[in-house]
Amino acid sequence: MTLEDNGHFTESEAGVWFYQMIEKKIFLTNTRTHKKEEFRTLTPGEVKMYSCGPTVYGEIHIGNLRAGLTADLFYRLFKRFGYKVNYVRNYTDIDDKIIKRAKEEGVDMGVITRKYIEAAERNYALAKMEEPTKKTLVTEHLPEIIAMIEAILKNGKGYVTTEGDVYFAIDSFPKYGALSGKTLEDLKAGARVEVSEVKKNVADFALWKRAKPGEPSWESPWGAGRPGWHIECSAMACKWLGPKMDLHHGGEDLVFPHHENEIAQSEAATGVAPYVGTWVHNAFLTFSSEKMSKSLGNIVNAIDFLSQYGGEVARMAFLSVHYRSPFDFSPETVDSAITGLDRIYESKLSAEKLMTQKMVHVDPVAEALWGSFFIDCDRTRNSILEHYANDLNTSGALSELFALIREWNRILSTGNARNTPAAILAAREFIKVLEEEIGSVIGVGRMGAETMLAHLGSLRALRSKNEGKEVLSGEDVERHLAERKAARANRDFKRSDEIRDFLLSKGVEIKDSPAGTTWTRR
Repeated sequence: MTLEDNGHFTESEAGVWFYQMIEKKIFLTNTRTHKKEEFRTLTPGEVKMYSCGPTVYGEIHIGNLRAGLTADLFYRLFKRFGYKVNYVRNYTDIDDKIIKRAKEEGVDMGVITRKYIEAAERNYALAKMEEPTKKTLVTEHLPEIIAMIEAILKNGKGYVTTEGDVYFAIDSFPKYGALSGKTLEDLKAGARVEVSEVKKNVADFALWKRAKPGEPSWESPWGAGRPGWHIECSAMACKWLGPKMDLHHGGEDLVFPHHENEIAQSEAATGVAPYVGTWVHNAFLTFSSEKMSKSLGNIVNAIDFLSQYGGEVARMAFLSVHYRSPFDFSPETVDSAITGLDRIYESKLSAEKLMTQKMVHVDPVAEALWGSFFIDCDRTRNSILEHYANDLNTSGALSELFALIREWNRILSTGNARNTPAAILAAREFIKVLEEEIGSVIGVGRMGAETMLAHLGSLRALRSKNEGKEVLSGEDVERHLAERKAARANRDFKRSDEIRDFLLSKGVEIKDSPAGTTWTRR
């Protein structure tokens, strides 16, 4: 299958490609069943997807960033496989922490939420996340929240206290705990669970909280107050996706009680089950093997990381690890991401340069090598898609790309491989695999190679400087390479090796090929 010059399939090819991809089965691990299952949608060719976004009382941290990147990964996956995706992501802009921050700063709650929503949007843009179909705010959905609470009360699944609070009655929902496997005893110690003498059951959770003096409030049939934390996502998801959706994402810390409560109140209000077909959750993030926490002082704001390293380093770091695996954020993981991107963009640069070279002559041996490389490209493309379809195995997809890069480099260093006509076609196909399969889902590899390599070189130099290591300038490296070239010309291979070893000790790796010598920072 080919692409037009503008990078899109022709109309007839697009139709064939769409049905081929839709027919390709995707298997995802469903949190509810703890099993890898075939992903099926309510409507063929369409995905209804919801992801829990941040509570906007401060800058998002790298844990929030991992959750956002995971949701973006699923969004990109479904689009790459040909689905029409209705993706809703929320911002929680009514919360105790927001009210507390507003009081501390002496401003209206809206000032705080607008400030940090804008900050989150800047982070998401820097991380190269694609725009959801719909971004929602709790404050814009109070009528829907109140209507859902009324439906829960009408269906006998909740109650109103004499003080004006509204609670969900856990005893009225026998399926409670099916997602998390928790019991009512577990709920007693659950996060954000209200303890009150007026509850019928200590495990009942708030749907509506009566207004406290000096706090923001909204009018309701039960008096002035504000919604509980859990009801907001149910109301917003049902508003924009309907009573049933295909996939719901969040961090694993939300499984209990937030998502457990979301299921109970949604199904209690609508009478429709199941509320969600597939639940997916990304694992926790640690900081150098320790849990991130304010008490340990190891919270890293996303903006600090993204401003220094950029979106591609972030995506390479976070998405090279399976979304369900714990991710340890450390200097080593950042270095590994930079090294991986270096390998990708070095190969892309060689392909870009090859496409501008003047072909000299046909070489039968080189033509045969490139012929086998085209087969490797097809195999790699299919293998990458298979890894994606297998519970979004991004590390497996990247390993397939790096195997193709090794083959690319091997052929480039062979005889007249660079100077034969098939080379330019191979370079184009190689870049297509990189940009269409890795770039479209994982989101790396689509930038200009020279620009990205310069950025990565600067990052390495900065990290070496911060670690107290001597950093050679580009001019110094070129001077040493010129001396090495002269030594090799004089057959002084001992001196040539000494220069190579010296450069390597300074974090500079050199590569010799028939086309000349190149270098990169390690």
